[in-house]
Amino acid sequence: MILSVDGVSKSFGSLKAVNNVSFEIKKGRICGFLGPNGAGKTTLIRMIMDIYTPDQGRVTLAPDLTDHDRKNQIGYLPEVRGLYTKAKVRETLLYFARLKGLSKQKSVEHTDFFLERLHMQDVANQKIEKLSKGNQQKIQVIAAMVAKPPLLILDEPFSGLDPVNIKMVSDLITELCAEGVSIVLSTHQMNQAETFCHDILLFNKGTLILSGEMGAVIEQFSGNVLMLETSDEIPPSPLYRLIGREGKVSRIELAEDITVQALLHWLVWSGVDTHSLQPYRVPLSDIFIQEVSRHETR
Repeated sequence: MILSVDGVSKSFGSLKAVNNVSFEIKKGRICGFLGPNGAGKTTLIRMIMDIYTPDQGRVTLAPDLTDHDRKNQIGYLPEVRGLYTKAKVRETLLYFARLKGLSKQKSVEHTDFFLERLHMQDVANQKIEKLSKGNQQKIQVIAAMVAKPPLLILDEPFSGLDPVNIKMVSDLITELCAEGVSIVLSTHQMNQAETFCHDILLFNKGTLILSGEMGAVIEQFSGNVLMLETSDEIPPSPLYRLIGREGKVSRIELAEDITVQALLHWLVWSGVDTHSLQPYRVPLSDIFIQEVSRHETR
C-alpha cells in the first residue's frame, strides 16, 4: 500500500463534493480514477495532495513515507497546464526537481534523463511559450515525473499528444510502474484506462460506486457471454441465448449451469462449422455508462 484514503468527506457549502470515500492504492500499480464531470475526482486529488483538508476522514501515505512532507512524495500532472511559459524548458524542470527536494546533481541527472527519454533535448534551452501544445504537454509530464516520486497523479496525461507521442509517454508510464512507482491515472478516455490500469475506482456525485481489479471488474460485468465465430448462422439451442450476430460472429449467453465444454460438444455433434470461441469482454465504457446511470436513478 502506498496510499490509504479512509472515510474522507469534503463539502463546499451545501455541496457534498466527496462523500465518505475509502480506498487504497497499491505499490507499483496503475489505478484509474474514473467518473463524469463533477464526480469529485479533482477535490479528492487535492485532498491527497494536502491542498484541501478533509472535513472528516484521513489520507495517509505508506508508513515509510510518513516522516516526509507529503507533497514531496507525490508528482502531480494537472489537466490544465501550469508552466511558467516565459522560462526556459531545462531551467523549469530543474526548478521543479529542486522544489521536490532533489539535490542539484540529482536534479540535473533526472532532468536530462527525462528530456532524452521524451526526445526533448533539442528544445531544452527554448522558452516554453515557443513550444507546440504537444511539446508543452510533454514538458508538463516531465515536470510531474522529474523527481521520480513514489506516487504519481496524472490527470489526462495524453491531452494534446499525437499518436507517436502518446506511445512515448505511455512507454514511460509503464517503465516507471515497473520500477515500483504507483500511478493514479485520472481520465475520461475509457480505452486508455482499460489499456493501462490494473485497478479502477469509479466515482459519481462524490461517492465511490465501483472499485476493483480491472480484469475482475470486466469479467464480472461480461457475465457468461461468448463470441462464437462460425461459417453460417447458428441454430437455436437451449444451451444459449443469441444476443446478436455481426458478420460471422455471434454473441451468445450460456444458459445457467452450461459449461463451455458442453457447448463445444454440442457444436461438434450439431455439425456447426466453428472457427473460434472466446469470452466476450464488455468495454469499460459500457460499464462506466451502466453504473453511473444506475447510481443516478437511485
